[in-house]
Amino acid sequence: MTTDLEPPRVPPLTAAERARMRNHLLERTRPETRHHARRWIAPVVSVGAVAAVVAGTLAVTHKSPDGAGVAGTSAPLVSPGAKVGVDLGAVPQADVAKLVAECQFPGEAGPAQLVWSRHVRGISKDSTTLVALALDTKGSSARPTGTPTGRTPGKGRTPGKGGGPSSAQLGYRFCMTRIPASAKLGAIGAVGRVDDRAWRTEPTAQRALVALGSTDGDFTNDLHTLQAWRLYRAHPDVAIVEARYILNGKPGPWTRGVVQDGFAYTEVQASGKFTVGQRLTTEVRAFDHQDKQIPIR
Repeated sequence: MTTDLEPPRVPPLTAAERARMRNHLLERTRPETRHHARRWIAPVVSVGAVAAVVAGTLAVTHKSPDGAGVAGTSAPLVSPGAKVGVDLGAVPQADVAKLVAECQFPGEAGPAQLVWSRHVRGISKDSTTLVALALDTKGSSARPTGTPTGRTPGKGRTPGKGGGPSSAQLGYRFCMTRIPASAKLGAIGAVGRVDDRAWRTEPTAQRALVALGSTDGDFTNDLHTLQAWRLYRAHPDVAIVEARYILNGKPGPWTRGVVQDGFAYTEVQASGKFTVGQRLTTEVRAFDHQDKQIPIR
């Protein structure tokens, strides 16, 4: 005898039951990716330096390029990483008079007094640079405006009209001269006024560097090297300063600057083919004596 057995009829699933079963199956077959997605969150915010001209004097402020973390994440530990440096030691005695002369504006009654100076690398491989902060202690008969002035070999600076700006009456200035003098170096000397407010501003633990003067667009005569350099008053905690340029959205290598006697100097240079008026954006960071990064603003 043959018996045909029919399976019991299964009532159709409701829409809610179908959705519940579908979600259950998806949960069992979905790869475990939810926890890894957080690793794509960038832990660092990189902010370049911003330069502003105030009363003819370059005043520069910075934000640390490595120290700010995204909310909910930990900022990475950063250590000094520069492979090259700019410091060549004290200014040679034989070159002091040359540097003092560069730190004067036309019409000043006497030589400027050096407050701080340093011998650093040059804008080319066969040159070096002398940088300084100085003070006019004699007064002036005809001070130019506060705009930094430069000169080329064989051409003296032309005195400006009228006195110095009201924001720079203390007489402090930042200055630079390149040696040996050569037309291929571009400008071989420059001097600019330090804003009085900047000079009176003391660095703090939260703002370890106070900008006193800067140039962001020095170049060699053939336009193959573009340079930016800066002078700061430095907090006692600052032991190391490093800088790098940003060019066409790409960062250059970190370069170690100078920290000496309460002041600091940074300098970066890029190689390529540039145009007159082109400038370098610079990122700067500072470290204490234990190589711990410290805020500069």
